[in-house]
Amino acid sequence: MNTLDFRRLFSARSLSRAVFHAMAPALFLFGVHATAGAAENADAVKSAEAAIRASGDAFTKAFNRGDAKTVAELWTPDGTVADDQGEMTRGRKAIEAEYAALFKEHPHAKIQIAIQSIEFPAPGTAVEDGVTTITTSRPGPPRASRYTAVHVRVDGQWLMASVRESTVDVPSSYARLQDLEFLVGKWQATSGGIAVKTEFQWIANKSFLKREYQTARDGVAASSGFQIIGWDAQAGKIRSWSFDSSGGHGTALWTPAADGWQLVSRGQTTDGTPTASRDRLIRVPGEPNVLGWQSSDRHLGNVDLPDSAEVVLDRVTSKK
Repeated sequence: MNTLDFRRLFSARSLSRAVFHAMAPALFLFGVHATAGAAENADAVKSAEAAIRASGDAFTKAFNRGDAKTVAELWTPDGTVADDQGEMTRGRKAIEAEYAALFKEHPHAKIQIAIQSIEFPAPGTAVEDGVTTITTSRPGPPRASRYTAVHVRVDGQWLMASVRESTVDVPSSYARLQDLEFLVGKWQATSGGIAVKTEFQWIANKSFLKREYQTARDGVAASSGFQIIGWDAQAGKIRSWSFDSSGGHGTALWTPAADGWQLVSRGQTTDGTPTASRDRLIRVPGEPNVLGWQSSDRHLGNVDLPDSAEVVLDRVTSKK
């Protein structure tokens, strides 16, 4: 390398170093600001997502208490709702009227919301996807819908600008159990110092009934337990599984009868002693608020037990 080439190389390297040293503080500050900006953006997204989820909670609470006005206030003034038939409702007043009509027709309707994703395609705009499930006191399985909600930020508040819904089929064994719909609710019986309270309610998309019960003798708790009633596809019958507070458990197959249902029960006590009985769930014609129960052909291990007396339960009706 001759002197000229060396000088040129030295000058180029010196110039590069000079430029780097001159730019280094700016590059450093750029990196700091970029990192800070990313952190601030992440915090903003996290805060916005929390606000949208809180709006979903507010919607659920308002819906479940039948408050159409509060539900509608979660939309922008000109917000829209469209179903999978293409029918659109526009504006808060119209949305409020739609929900008011729904709550009037189904006063005990309840909703659950499962948010699946929230994305932010642009500043001040969010897209939420999820599934809603609505149950009512009327016979039939719950109704589910997929939805997409577009939220916009207005004066610091996230509001829904549009919602699109499409119906989703809900898997349910309700059709197999619908003849037991009459059981849903609270029942009670009192006789000879013994009080029985029991309640039936639908669970798991109305694929099962859950029964809980408590008994008391002279005002002192004596026993409690619960029962799950569902469809046994292998047996081709309704089956129940029962569990009591002593640790005993059992199962029964249900067969429809002229006066209600016949149950063939098998189980065991907490120490493993086998139990068996034939039980009757008795419906009184023309009396939807009265229910009878009797157990016969009872066995505890090798011991035969006497038939139980018939227990008459009355439906607990709400006081208006």
